[in-house]
Amino acid sequence: MTNQHDTLFAQYTQSWENKNLTQFLACLSDDVIITECFGAIYIGKTEAEEWFQHWTAPAENQVVKWDILAEFEDSTKNTAIFNWRFRYVYQDKPNIFEGLSQVTFSETGKMTELKEYEMAFDKTRPYLLSK
Repeated sequence: MTNQHDTLFAQYTQSWENKNLTQFLACLSDDVIITECFGAIYIGKTEAEEWFQHWTAPAENQVVKWDILAEFEDSTKNTAIFNWRFRYVYQDKPNIFEGLSQVTFSETGKMTELKEYEMAFDKTRPYLLSK
């Protein structure tokens, strides 16, 4: 993992925790494409800014903690995968889930594409045999 990519993604997650629009936009290329895990897509900084402001403006919405658990990189494709745990409050309802971000970086080090994937936090073992 290049330290630059690791640092930039950490700044991105911190911008959500701190509701810091300037920091958020500084991480993105002008032509960024962000795809959320449920299918919403934001193309370009203008749409990304609207999404960030819509999500963070209400006082009751808050990213409580966005922990980066692991990082992996494919340097030939200038792409990294970040495994994380996301704790948040949205419309006064607390929630948590785990996920992955596939992030492609420009030659200048900005994020050009982010794809988010979600996994439920609560796990079950449906085939665990009871003894």
